[in-house]
Amino acid sequence: MERPVPMDSRSGKIGIVGTGLIGASWGAFYASKGLAVSLFDADASARQAGRERTFTYLTFLKEQNLLDAEGYDQAIASVTLTDDLSEAVGGARLIQESVSERYDVKKDVFRQIDRAAPPDAILASSSSGLLISELQTVMQHPGRSLIAHPFNPPHLIPLVELVPGKQTAPEVLAEAKALFESLGKVPVVLNQEVPGHIANRLQAAVWREAIDLVLKGVASVADVDKALAVGPGIRWALMGPHMIFHLGGGPGGIQHFIDHVGVSFDKLWADMASWTSLPAETTDALVSGVREEAGDTPAAELARWRDEKIVQLLKAIHDD
Repeated sequence: MERPVPMDSRSGKIGIVGTGLIGASWGAFYASKGLAVSLFDADASARQAGRERTFTYLTFLKEQNLLDAEGYDQAIASVTLTDDLSEAVGGARLIQESVSERYDVKKDVFRQIDRAAPPDAILASSSSGLLISELQTVMQHPGRSLIAHPFNPPHLIPLVELVPGKQTAPEVLAEAKALFESLGKVPVVLNQEVPGHIANRLQAAVWREAIDLVLKGVASVADVDKALAVGPGIRWALMGPHMIFHLGGGPGGIQHFIDHVGVSFDKLWADMASWTSLPAETTDALVSGVREEAGDTPAAELARWRDEKIVQLLKAIHDD
């Protein structure tokens, strides 16, 4: 895959705050695009583990021919580790925050970043469900902050959800969108804040019905997973439900689908789960079901298989 032209020297550094799975994956992504990456985590062991994960992800990109030898060497050399948050964000064009998904933790971190970051730096949170407007309440310069939520793993999945808060400056949102596009991401912009943004809300809706089918005894965990993966999931890798149903409407498109097929969904929705908290029996049913589905295959091996298949899909779908 073609590597983008790096940003100018003023904006060629990315500060990563929080080096767990998401932060390390973000670090690998940015480093693979020719940008300098500074990794910071308040926990010393998390910092070290985060750097090793970042290097592991970069090695995977090289193995999958998504990074050539020169690009790999440059990426490895571009990653630095620091125990000083001010050093991590100093001179950065964008700071990617990926700490624990808690308002108290993120507010404390955003307060510190806001004080230490350059005045023109974009402050982006990886939060999967929190509201950026709430985080902006502790900032002196809230206009430069927004949500930039990736889909896991960020170094492979193109999606990034951009969510402006009540005080986000429009030009900051536009700049962030242009930046991510230049790096090969596929940004989607939310017009208003909602918990979970877009993709996780869609996932939550599908998962609720998947759980309910298992709990009702309609099918096993493995068969529910299989039905989704080898059925709708294949189409979903190419287009979303609205376009899928537009094609399903034939020459009449989505209008014909709604008029002639859409009514059948009423019966489905009426029969579907509507609970808003996990039923008590969920854990036992899913844990036993997933163990049976996974068998003796370690989680790391399953993740490796997943990532290799993701790469193949990306090459098939997005490479010209």
